[in-house]
Amino acid sequence: MNIAHSILRLVTAIALGGVTVSAQHFEYKEHHLGPTGLFGVTSPKDIRITKVQPGSPADGKVKVDDVIVAAGGIAFKEDTRPRFAAAIDEAESGKAKGILSLTLKDGSKVNLQLKVLGSYSDTAPYRCSKTDTIITRTADHLIAARDFNHHGLPIDLLGLMATGEAKYIEVVKKEIHSVPWAKPDVALSVEKYDTVAWAWGYTTLTLCEYYLLTRDEYVLPAIKAYSVALATGRDAAGLWGHGIASLDINRGQLHGRLQGYAVMNQSSLPCFVSLLLADKCGIKHPEVQAAIAQTHNFYDGFISRGTLPYGVHNPNAKVYNNNGMSGLVAVAFAIHGNTRGSSFFSRMAAASTNTMETGHTGHYFNQLWTGLGADLAGPETSAAFFKETRWLHTLNRTWDDNFTYDDCEGKEGNFSYRGLSDAGSHLLNYCLGRHKLFITGRQTDPSIWLKGREVGNTIALATMDIESMNDDDLLAFFGHAMPKVREEAIWTLRARKHKLMEPLRQMLKAGTPLQRQSAMAYFGSGCPQEQIASAQADLIAIMRDSHEDMGVRADAASALCGLGNAAYPLYDELLKLIMIPKPQDSLGKIDERLGTNVNGLCKDPYAAGLVKDKELFYGAVHKLLNHKRANGRIAGASLIANIPIEDFHVVADEIQYIIADQDLTYHSYHNLGPKTGCISILANLNIEGGIESAFETMDSPNGKAGFKIRMLMDVLPKYGAAADYALPKIRAMNAGKFQKEWAAMIKEIESDTKPRKMISFEEAKRAGEKPSKN
Repeated sequence: MNIAHSILRLVTAIALGGVTVSAQHFEYKEHHLGPTGLFGVTSPKDIRITKVQPGSPADGKVKVDDVIVAAGGIAFKEDTRPRFAAAIDEAESGKAKGILSLTLKDGSKVNLQLKVLGSYSDTAPYRCSKTDTIITRTADHLIAARDFNHHGLPIDLLGLMATGEAKYIEVVKKEIHSVPWAKPDVALSVEKYDTVAWAWGYTTLTLCEYYLLTRDEYVLPAIKAYSVALATGRDAAGLWGHGIASLDINRGQLHGRLQGYAVMNQSSLPCFVSLLLADKCGIKHPEVQAAIAQTHNFYDGFISRGTLPYGVHNPNAKVYNNNGMSGLVAVAFAIHGNTRGSSFFSRMAAASTNTMETGHTGHYFNQLWTGLGADLAGPETSAAFFKETRWLHTLNRTWDDNFTYDDCEGKEGNFSYRGLSDAGSHLLNYCLGRHKLFITGRQTDPSIWLKGREVGNTIALATMDIESMNDDDLLAFFGHAMPKVREEAIWTLRARKHKLMEPLRQMLKAGTPLQRQSAMAYFGSGCPQEQIASAQADLIAIMRDSHEDMGVRADAASALCGLGNAAYPLYDELLKLIMIPKPQDSLGKIDERLGTNVNGLCKDPYAAGLVKDKELFYGAVHKLLNHKRANGRIAGASLIANIPIEDFHVVADEIQYIIADQDLTYHSYHNLGPKTGCISILANLNIEGGIESAFETMDSPNGKAGFKIRMLMDVLPKYGAAADYALPKIRAMNAGKFQKEWAAMIKEIESDTKPRKMISFEEAKRAGEKPSKN
């Protein structure tokens, strides 16, 4: 069976999901309670037992429906689970001899006999005997159980290799030499909607780490096969989704589009890491080298701007970490040798100790990668991070030396994240002090290590109360290295009545790069117009300064757009900024931002009389309509939403091209906004063909079904009675969860009693063309 099929259930759930697990320590739901054998529903001050595992320390001593109110002699006070974990760790010490004392609600006490594992050192997971004991017990359990839950992602084998111990590596060798997916003649094939990116990414990563650890040349042919297939199957942005961009890696279109809703960073990053490691294994193939360069270029743009989003969206500056991706990209940058990237993202990971139980569809990847990324900030940071988060390791550890995934919705016998190895994930984190794998710091760079106060300050960011800061402190945070701190400082200060307008203006002109960026963001989205007006002259000067960085000029221009009508005299200057070539911005993010903000300035430039220089205006429109990113094309279509028929010929070809939606060089394409905008233009101008084009989208492999349904509901009513002929097809369609809205759309079309005269696309083009002088 194709190894991708074994994880189909996993990624299907990811695709359809959207669940984010609460970051709170208590959620009034069932949790695993560490090596006691207990499960219970936790509240702020007690735990009601829901399950007792046979043969465990709690068997025969604690019953279902017992309520625990204290552990280790200390009552719970808003910290139920961390306190319970601390009591377990204390009980496992030599001094406590494994005795865990529990107090029940009726006042009675129960003592559970746990294994004596010792105590954590202050430097754990470095130089710690308890850490070493847990590593040995967990690895031995994996081997004894032969419970290698690959499911296409051999995390368990990575965990065993991370120990660096010969006896465990020998087990990995035997496994790798026995499985079909590692054979020298492994045959890779891809079927429609296959989820091979997950399987191939982690499989290649595992094989590469194995080779770099052992130099066993048996795996080199498989490494080459996987890495070349992954590199060849990247999309135009150098990324991956559930699958790869080509359905047939031998005959298909290279670097085309990913099916479904396209790019995901959670699956792309392991592919990137695996290619970096394949390069270290000596795989020198032009596709592999090109993919490394292209993917690195994409992720490099997130440094200092925020953590990674779900897909090809903008950096997320509201959080330090998104389901482990700050840690994962820190690892990728460290392997690449990008110290700027590994420094930034390792600190982002280290600052996220209080969000370890959050993540799209679950937190498995968060707890797998975040600690690995934080470790790159140095042993002191790693120890501090571990000290804050080890309660999760303790509560996920089972009484029989395994680990479980703590969010299984109470399903009996199913205590892993969709079949993946929890023991392997925790082993990787416990083995950080050994630095045996590249993903566990084998290539760590001491130049980016945090020390002393820097460590404490970084860890403290997780719970920093920015509302308690005074105005001057908030202004000082405008130059902070962490985007979340800067953004919170900006919005908090702007919500106050303060006397810092003059320092803010000075910061615009003479601050550090981060301070200037923050000052312009202060005057940007959400800023009251009177405050923007106070810095108008400064912002205009920055926007017009040809010696300034283009990103800085765009930030100033974006802030000026918040002035509304007062910025109309600058409209042509804003368009000229779009027209300036920006070779340094290969992804076109500056033009995308400018186009979006120009639209925000004026929704209808025709009605506002702003389309005076048509050559300039349509030049900017053309550039945006040809943008590789969907939001850039949306901005272009939005500018001409109300285009008069006499100008239609100027943009007709681009509109037709976007509606056809066949360009394989787009960097984002799952968003149907560009197509929706262009079909809406056809509807507004009474041009035929838009209805048929909208329906054709339903048969495309690109985009989610829900996106397509919403697109139809957006454009079809704009045709009104002109869509009457399509009503039988519309009525026959299954709109799924949108059935109510679908019925309302049908009623809207039926209620239009005045059908408009429609013209063909070619007639519309000729409407504005000057007649030939022949």
